[in-house]
Amino acid sequence: MLKMKKLLISALAIAMVLSFAACGGGDDNGGGEGGDANAAGAKTGYAVVSSIADVEDKTLTIDSVVAAALVDADGKIISLKVDEMQIKPDLGTDDGTVSDLRSKLDKKEDYNMKGASPIGKEWYEQIAALEEWAKGKTADEVKAAIGEDGYPTDEDLTAGCTIYLTDIVKAVTAAIDNAQDLGASADDTLKLAVTAEKSYQSSDENLQYDAAYAAVTVGADGKITSCLIDASQAKCALDGGKFKVEAGSYATKKELKEDYNMKGASPIEKEWYEQAEAYEAWAKGKTADEILADVDGEGYPLDEDLKAGCTIVVSAIATTIEAAMAH
Repeated sequence: MLKMKKLLISALAIAMVLSFAACGGGDDNGGGEGGDANAAGAKTGYAVVSSIADVEDKTLTIDSVVAAALVDADGKIISLKVDEMQIKPDLGTDDGTVSDLRSKLDKKEDYNMKGASPIGKEWYEQIAALEEWAKGKTADEVKAAIGEDGYPTDEDLTAGCTIYLTDIVKAVTAAIDNAQDLGASADDTLKLAVTAEKSYQSSDENLQYDAAYAAVTVGADGKITSCLIDASQAKCALDGGKFKVEAGSYATKKELKEDYNMKGASPIEKEWYEQAEAYEAWAKGKTADEILADVDGEGYPLDEDLKAGCTIVVSAIATTIEAAMAH
């Protein structure tokens, strides 16, 4: 009888252990509170700060700083990505010659600032240090680490980053502030890219420099979980046989909203920013190959579902998303 009681107690104990294991979960099986926290949603945001510097010696600088941020419910940075496109056309030439249309990150060692750096690091290396330092910080904490002169003051940050950060911090804080719940997870990988190209508009004799921006989060399966795109145009007007440009800041197509004024020419009567939002929604769940495959020979969308909300040229957008996902 005593032996039977012991066996019964042992069986009950084993059953309780198995029950706790099934219900409680743990780090290994991804269940319970730990699993829910790891799969928690995150907000995705991006921002662009663009400007044209004063013309000097027939040259100018068209500069676009772009930042993407993945943040948690408290507005703290989970992941940060920063890049900058700096175009320096020679307006003394007939075609506004530009020798290199790569971003600073893509140039890597070719940006060639290491020799002038007090810490002997290239731009892309210092941006990587900034991105790592920013993890877990809020927009206010990022702003607080920058002095009035635009340079970092936080000792942990200056160990790896000493570059001028005014426009970068503007872009970073704006990206945090406008972050939205677009379907990303805290475990997803944040990606960013900016590309540029030059075009001559024969209709109004404008020389134009176009930039495309893409910020995406990617899941473990290589598919997009959230997507944000934008574009900007810097126009140099032909005046007296020379290209001239107005210095100062300028807005992206999304920032212009209705002022971009393409609705009247759109076959679906939608502005650029509305069509961009349709593209962003369509891109979710797709791979880089699927994004690139949905562009016809003239740069327009092929997918019928996409064309219901987006009929703009998407070739630059697609290649920029692919570039981001390849980073």
